[in-house]
Amino acid sequence: MRGYYILDKPSTDLRITVIMGQKSCCTDNHSKNMFTHYLIMAFRNLRKYKTRNIISIIGLAVGFVCFAFSALWIRYEMSYDNFHPKADRIYRVQMAVSKWNTSGSSSSEVIQSDTPYPLANWLKLNYPEIEDACGIRVGDKTPEGFKFVYLDYSFCNIFDLNLPENLFFMSRTERSIAVIPEYNNEYAAKVIKEQFNWSVQTTIPRWPANTNIPFNAAVPVTIRYTEEQLNNWHLDIFNTYILVKNKVDVPALEGKLDKMDIPEWSTPISIVLTPLKQLRYKDPSGKIQSDVKFSHIRIFSTIGLLVILCSLFNHLTLYVARVRTRLRELTLRKVNGATNRQIASMLHTDYQLVILLSLVVGFMLMACILPTFKEYATIENNYIDIYIELLFFAALLIVCGFVVGGIPGLYFRKQTLNNGIKGVVSPVSRNLFRKGCLLVQLTVSLGMMFCAAVFIKQIHFLHSTDLGINHRNIASVQAGCCPLTPPYAEKIKQISGVIDAIPIDRNSFLRDMNRGSGVGTFVNKDGETVSYTAFLIVADARFFDFFGVEIIEGSIFTNEYDEKFILNETGMKEIGEVFMKNENFKGVARDFYLIPTVKAKPTYIMYPDPKYNIFRAIAYKYEEGFRGRTQQSIIEWLREEFPGEGEFEINFTYMEDVFEEHFKSERALLALLSVMTLACILIAVFGVYSLTNHTCQQRRKEIAIRKIAGAEVLDIIYIFFKENLLLLVLAALIAFPAGYVIMKRWLENYVKQTSMDAWLFVLIFLIVFLLILFSTISMVWKVANHNPSEEIMKGE
Repeated sequence: MRGYYILDKPSTDLRITVIMGQKSCCTDNHSKNMFTHYLIMAFRNLRKYKTRNIISIIGLAVGFVCFAFSALWIRYEMSYDNFHPKADRIYRVQMAVSKWNTSGSSSSEVIQSDTPYPLANWLKLNYPEIEDACGIRVGDKTPEGFKFVYLDYSFCNIFDLNLPENLFFMSRTERSIAVIPEYNNEYAAKVIKEQFNWSVQTTIPRWPANTNIPFNAAVPVTIRYTEEQLNNWHLDIFNTYILVKNKVDVPALEGKLDKMDIPEWSTPISIVLTPLKQLRYKDPSGKIQSDVKFSHIRIFSTIGLLVILCSLFNHLTLYVARVRTRLRELTLRKVNGATNRQIASMLHTDYQLVILLSLVVGFMLMACILPTFKEYATIENNYIDIYIELLFFAALLIVCGFVVGGIPGLYFRKQTLNNGIKGVVSPVSRNLFRKGCLLVQLTVSLGMMFCAAVFIKQIHFLHSTDLGINHRNIASVQAGCCPLTPPYAEKIKQISGVIDAIPIDRNSFLRDMNRGSGVGTFVNKDGETVSYTAFLIVADARFFDFFGVEIIEGSIFTNEYDEKFILNETGMKEIGEVFMKNENFKGVARDFYLIPTVKAKPTYIMYPDPKYNIFRAIAYKYEEGFRGRTQQSIIEWLREEFPGEGEFEINFTYMEDVFEEHFKSERALLALLSVMTLACILIAVFGVYSLTNHTCQQRRKEIAIRKIAGAEVLDIIYIFFKENLLLLVLAALIAFPAGYVIMKRWLENYVKQTSMDAWLFVLIFLIVFLLILFSTISMVWKVANHNPSEEIMKGE
């Protein structure tokens, strides 16, 4: 006699027949047939649970794109100059020239990237740990696209640049240079010969784009610079690199270089070494920067990791929910001879199929976005290299999915036979995993929303708050031919659209008004000797009115050099007791901030000594909307004013541009953070929606019974919603304090900080609350309005 057992859920597309004395089809030992069977089952489940699977696929695809792009970006930034064979032993040399200056005039630990050319040879001769050293100078890109590097033969030894030695020995007479293969043609050679009087002799390999020494033409340094310039210890226009010997104790070498006595300098200098491979993101001088700060790229990468984790948690939650509905099926397979390995393989195939499909969707999405992302992140790798790296990240996701996806299989295959057949599962264990995963997703989403909101609020605050100085409609101009002395300020004021003008010491004055620093000591009221560093601003007496800097005590100085000076607020607090005793002290100016991330320093402001001819540029204030018109008028006036100087260079600096430059990276991070936050919220809401749908399908008979017992639809909605509401409250209790601590530390980087008001927390909570409420209502309403008698009549 034969017995039959058919699942009472025909929608599973499975008919399991138990034939007494015979083995089930699930015990087939042919692995190929078994894999085909598992794949068919996976596709059937994919079709059956299409809504949930689509949500999982979209969530994983978006998460993968976010993670892959963020990982790709930070890996690219950290790969700068890694391609050099000796990169581990190459260091950039920078100087703190005034660190050990005890004269009281200019002591400072400010690090400068530019060094004199003789420094390289001096280091090589005096420190046996250094194998080789070189001084180079990278020129600006010309209109024709040439970017020259002026170098010596030591550079070739350090960086393994294959150039003939005679190119350097005969450089002054032959004037021969080397170019990359793209410029080794008649047209390029003709342009170089006509404009620079150089001859292209040989070619050099093109370096990858991820280098801090970009060039496409190598020029012997002796062609460009005279012997006098190359021996000048005070001509700080070169970059110095050293190659240390193998097994050198670099920290010990740094200790030796911290205080060097060089005969040509009156005071010792401090040398700072930075590994070539870390220069991109650890440059102590701050000169090497991309449009997006490395710290912001690191934040972006961390967020990308959180998004992919949310995606994986969402997929795993939905997967476990589906497996629970198949628990009786799995038990029956076990009864019919299926091994634990076969059951785990079947579940794993179902799980991995969704991941593979999400990767396909992810790569399609990346193919559309990649060109824009490459331009945005300034990644210049070719598409083949990028896709190879993206395939590596995809393989990493598959491996993680394989490991994580195996956990439910191991757990469910150990469920007892009776519990599987009867459908008896502990309610606590059934919901704990789902709640935990949803809690993680909601916590991350709330945290990211809060951080993004504070980010937006801070940027808006800095643009609207008073930073103590006016930066609107103010520019400066400097002529390359000759200094623009104070009388020219009156002439510029006559130009249409110019409101006012004053002399300043240089065009870069609007970028950094602190010209230099001085160190000194004084004895405080407690009898202790205190050292201090004060910075100097040399300015016209009208500086305060022109830039809107408020005098809060005393009066300003005159446009006569009488050594009178004014302190700022910070200077008054820190060193006021010594300067107030000075008869030349005139008053106190309110602190002002040119850069929103640089706090005020003790500063004194004074009119310069006329014998030093400090004023060489003009700052002017123009009418709103007259920026371009006044610039063109000033250019035309300067050409007429200095007709015999030829086509000299004219440089303009706009304070608004200087101010906005420091928000470029913040704006980029904000855009990325907004996209990531939206992705995270969508993943979490999709998870809530899908799980509510799944729960409604599982409990549809319970809903029908409650309706028969008199429950209203709103009562049923409340039963389902209160569970998600509790998780949202718990997520808020975790996310908001953590977000507050993180953003509090981040805000400390700015000179003025916005407040994190209570309404911000309430608003973010309400937004997520409404999204979850809508998701719950949309699903429960549909199920709760079904005819309860039809649900009761349906088989379980």
